[in-house]
Amino acid sequence: MSIGLRGLVRYLWKNRRLVIPGLLALIVSDGCQLVAPLVVKSGVDAVSAPGPDAADVIIRQAWLLLGLTVGTVVARFVWRHFLLSAARRAEMDLRERLLERALSLPVTHYSRTRTSEIMALATNDVSSVRMALAMGMVAGFDATAFAAVALVTLFVLNWKLALITAAPFPVLALVMAVALRMIYHRWDRVQSAFEDLTEKARESLSGMRVLRAYVQDEGDLRDFQRFNDACYHRQMEYVRVDALFHPVIMLLAGLSMAILLAFGGAQVARGEMSLGSFTAFSTYLGMLSWPMIAAGWVLTLVQRGAASMARIQEMLDQPSEPTLPEASQAFGGEIVAKNLGFAYPGAEGNALSEVSFQVPAGGSLGLVGEVGSGKTTLAFLLSRLYDPPPGTLFLDGIDVAALNLTQLRRQIAYVPQEAFLFSESISENLRLGDPDADLERLREVCRLAAVDDEIGEFPQGYETMLGERGVTLSGGQKQRLSLARALLKRAPVLVLDDTLSAVDAQAEERVLHGLQDRLEGRTAIVISHRVRSVRDLDQIIVLQKGRVVQRGTHAQLLAQPGYYREMYELQELEA
Repeated sequence: MSIGLRGLVRYLWKNRRLVIPGLLALIVSDGCQLVAPLVVKSGVDAVSAPGPDAADVIIRQAWLLLGLTVGTVVARFVWRHFLLSAARRAEMDLRERLLERALSLPVTHYSRTRTSEIMALATNDVSSVRMALAMGMVAGFDATAFAAVALVTLFVLNWKLALITAAPFPVLALVMAVALRMIYHRWDRVQSAFEDLTEKARESLSGMRVLRAYVQDEGDLRDFQRFNDACYHRQMEYVRVDALFHPVIMLLAGLSMAILLAFGGAQVARGEMSLGSFTAFSTYLGMLSWPMIAAGWVLTLVQRGAASMARIQEMLDQPSEPTLPEASQAFGGEIVAKNLGFAYPGAEGNALSEVSFQVPAGGSLGLVGEVGSGKTTLAFLLSRLYDPPPGTLFLDGIDVAALNLTQLRRQIAYVPQEAFLFSESISENLRLGDPDADLERLREVCRLAAVDDEIGEFPQGYETMLGERGVTLSGGQKQRLSLARALLKRAPVLVLDDTLSAVDAQAEERVLHGLQDRLEGRTAIVISHRVRSVRDLDQIIVLQKGRVVQRGTHAQLLAQPGYYREMYELQELEA
C-alpha cells in the first residue's frame, strides 16, 4: 500500500504547477464557505433581537453573504480547472509510460505475461489513479480543512456542546481503520479478476472464426460466464464493504445532529445560547457531516488508487532491454555462428546445440528441417528477440549480444512465420519498412512479392483499409505483403521464416524468381520446409533436434542419403 500511496504523491508533486494554484483556490473556496455561517449568525441575531441599526446590519450581511457566494463559485471553478487538469495529465503520462515500457520489455516478458494484464493496467488501473488524484486527494484536503476550521469554530462558539456533539467521532475513526485494509485488498482482487475477464474476451474475439467453425458459440459463452461470475463476485465482495461503510458514516453524522438538537436546543430555550449562535453551530456541525461522508469516499478512492498505482508501478519497474552504445562501423551483413547453443527459459533441453556456420556479406543460407528443429529459434537469436549466449553469434565480426538493439534490428529485415498486419491501409502497413517510400517504390516491392496485381483489383488499391490482423486478406496475400514490407526496408540482412508457406507453387516460383536480382548485395537467410525455396541458395543447413546434421549446396545434399534428399523426393512426388 505504501508504494501505491508514494506513487500518488509523486504524481501530485510532478504536476505541482497545476496542483499548488488549485489548492490555493480550494482554500479560498473553503474559506468563503466557512465564513458564511458567521455572517448568517450576525444576521439572525439582528433579526431575533432587533436594534436601531438592525436593518442596516441585515442588508450589510446579505451583501457580504452574496460576495462570499460569488467568491466560492469563482474559486471552485479555478480549483476544478487546475486540479482536474493535473489528474488528466497524470493519466496521460501513465498511459504513455506504460506503452513505452511495454515496447521496451524483452520478448521473454510476454512469454509469461498476458496481454490482458497490460490492457487492464492501461484502462481500469489508470482510471482509478486519476480518480484518486482528481477527487480523492482533493476531497481529502477539502475535508481536512473543513473539519479543522469547523471544529475550532465549534469549540469557540460553545466548547461544552462541541465536546458532546463530537462523541461519535472516535467510533468513526475505528470504522475507518477497519475498512482501510479491507478496501485495499478487495480492490486488488477485483482488478485481478478483471484481467482474467479481459483476457477471455480478447481470446474469444480473436478466435471467433475457430469458434464458429467448431460450433462452440454456446460453450465459449459458458466459459465467458464463468469468468464474468468470478469478476462479479469479487466486485460484490468490495461493494459489500463499501456499502456498509457509507451508511455507518451517515448514521454517525445524524447522531451528532440529534445530540445538537437535544442539548443545543435546550440551551437556546434556557437563554444560555443565542439563536444566531445555535444557527451557526448547527451549520458548522452540518459542515462536519461532509468531512465524515468525504472520509469514506476519499478512503475508497485513495485505497483503490493506491492499489492500482502499486500494480502499475510493478509493471514500470520491470527491467527493459539493455541499451548499449551504437557501433560506428557500417554493416555489410556477414553472419557467423560459433558453437551456438540456446535453451528457452523454463524449457527442458536445448533448442539449439553446437550450431556453427558462416555466411559472407551478400551470401545466402537456407535452413531446412522438421518441425521443432530450431530453425525459427535461430532467427529469433539473430534479431535478439531472445539473447544468444555471448561469443556465439556475430554480425560483421561483432558479437550481437554486444550490439545496440536498435542498431542491430535496423540491419535486419525479418519476415516471421505468422504474417501480422495492422488495422491500417495497405500502404501504411508497407511503410513500416520505409516511412518515406513513395507509391512507385511500394508497387515495385509488391511486384517482386507477386501481390501488386491483386492489390490493383481492390476498390481503393493501396489505400484499402485492412481489418484486424489483415483479416480481409487471404493467408497468402498477408504473407506476400509482409515480404514486400521487408523488401522495402533498406537492411543488409534479410531473414525469411517460412514466408511463402501459404502460397501455391506457381506464385512461389514467381516470387523466388523475382527475388534473385533483388537479393544481390544482401545477405539472405531463408527458412523453409520446401526444397524449392532454398535450392538456389549458396549453402543449405539441415537441422534436427537443434543440431546440424547436413550441410552443403542443393546438388551436394542430393548426392548423399539423408533427410534433405528424402524431403526433396517426397515433394517432387507430391508435385
